[in-house]
Amino acid sequence: MRFIHSNLETVKLKLFDEAISNIKSTKKNNRLEILELGIGTGENFKHFPKGSNVTILDKTDIFLPYLNESIKKNNRQDLNVSKLVVSKAEEMIGIESNSMDVVVHTFMLCSVDDHLKVMNQVYRVLKPGGVCIFMEHSIDNVSKERRLLQNIMAKILGDRFLDMRKILSSGPYEQLQLKNYEIKRVLITFINPVVYGFGTKS
Repeated sequence: MRFIHSNLETVKLKLFDEAISNIKSTKKNNRLEILELGIGTGENFKHFPKGSNVTILDKTDIFLPYLNESIKKNNRQDLNVSKLVVSKAEEMIGIESNSMDVVVHTFMLCSVDDHLKVMNQVYRVLKPGGVCIFMEHSIDNVSKERRLLQNIMAKILGDRFLDMRKILSSGPYEQLQLKNYEIKRVLITFINPVVYGFGTKS
């Protein structure tokens, strides 16, 4: 995943800047409350605003050594990683409603059991005026050749390729921005298109 994220840094920088500028849930200079789902190795931490309070939700805690390494590597000791919640994203046990300014998920919707439940939970925990930032790989509905390759890679990797535009469009957000991005690196073009953007809660 680090290799994939490294090929998306320019897109992610613009995405986080635009999404965060749309937050209306808190005053400009207040510390943001951020929830990240499926944190992995903390590849998104470099894009979080300075001094943010960060809550992590994951179905396991085996990632913690890699996360601490990422915090040091990216010099993000300014972030207050205040809480770890071990829970399925469909449940978000222990996270209060209307408590988060930002929810972030990247490359994790392919692994959940119920996409709509996850998005409804995201919407529940967002404050009014909050933003969900996302980036997900998707099935290719244009290229039959790539779709065939995706089906083969899914069996090899134990992954799923889903229609992320359709899934994200079915969520509860009042406003939704969706874009596609094509990674150029030959070894990982099979994950294209990458669907990214943000949804807002009124």
